[in-house]
Amino acid sequence: MALKLVILGAGGLVGARLVTKLVDQQEFHVSPTQAVPLKQIVLFDISDKGIPQRSKSDPRFVVHLGDLTDKETVLKALDPTGFTHVTTIHLAALLSGYSEENFDLGMKINLFGTINVMDCVREVSKTLGAPQIYLYTSTDYVACYNEWNQTHPVNEESFRLSPVSYGCQKACCELLVCDYTRKGFLDGRVGRLSAVIGRPGFSNSISYPYTGIFTQPLEGKNYDVPLPMEVPYPCSSLVNNCDGLLFLAGTVDGTALGHNRVVQLPAKSFTLSQIWAAAQAVAKEENIPIGEIKCVNASSGATTVKEINVCPVVDCSKAQALGLPMQVDLHDIISDYVHVHVKKDRPDCV
Repeated sequence: MALKLVILGAGGLVGARLVTKLVDQQEFHVSPTQAVPLKQIVLFDISDKGIPQRSKSDPRFVVHLGDLTDKETVLKALDPTGFTHVTTIHLAALLSGYSEENFDLGMKINLFGTINVMDCVREVSKTLGAPQIYLYTSTDYVACYNEWNQTHPVNEESFRLSPVSYGCQKACCELLVCDYTRKGFLDGRVGRLSAVIGRPGFSNSISYPYTGIFTQPLEGKNYDVPLPMEVPYPCSSLVNNCDGLLFLAGTVDGTALGHNRVVQLPAKSFTLSQIWAAAQAVAKEENIPIGEIKCVNASSGATTVKEINVCPVVDCSKAQALGLPMQVDLHDIISDYVHVHVKKDRPDCV
């Protein structure tokens, strides 16, 4: 028995953190009761820029660079020769603002690329004689921004009709994962993520101000806030998301998901005021000089989408019932960012 784990988008924010967790993992679950030796971990991305250096000292890690829309490239990455199981975690995507700016590229990567990956997993499943686990990461941006969803927590059964192309593309893929699973082509699971706050650098997403309001000041910079300070927005923890995705990709019994294979991963809704207050508290605890913020008009923001059109609250009860970790703490999220990114880059931090 041997498992090959393929991470598509291994150089991204979530992928890179997953890699650091997998370095010390020798087995991986293929069911709630069965774990098999984790013999190879394929790190797939368009470039090796974000792939952690730590993985390069472990011979189980294999870096595979290429285009996920190319069938032969993906089939090579998923090659099941010598393995009894091949599990795929699909993180790669063109994020919301970039998909809005370039519709064709968003369709190519987010929709047609995902269909290509699922067709490749289908071929691997046929070769190995059983549906292989395919975990697709989605977004709460799939939900329709209508009156009902704005006034009730959004869950996996809520109506999907995103106000942006990215969300529509992701919604299509959620439905296709369910249908490919129903047909027995693969064992699909969808991990729906809310905004993962704490990304270093700029990201062209409507959620970026919920990250920038603490990352930039903690790096010693001032930050212009282009969104209202008191609007709640679902936010998730990078650490908890990684733990939850690994759990969903292995330990969860696929049959427990039902026909709707989507699981909203844990998130809590925070306002920019709450995040700013937490950032100041962490800066004080860590003895870090912190920059200032200034509220500005939304039109001056750097993101393509300039008005909040994401439903304010998500319902994570399905994830809780399945046993996923539920640790989403604002103080911990900001502290993690400080310890991973800030303290190594700022000589003025004690």
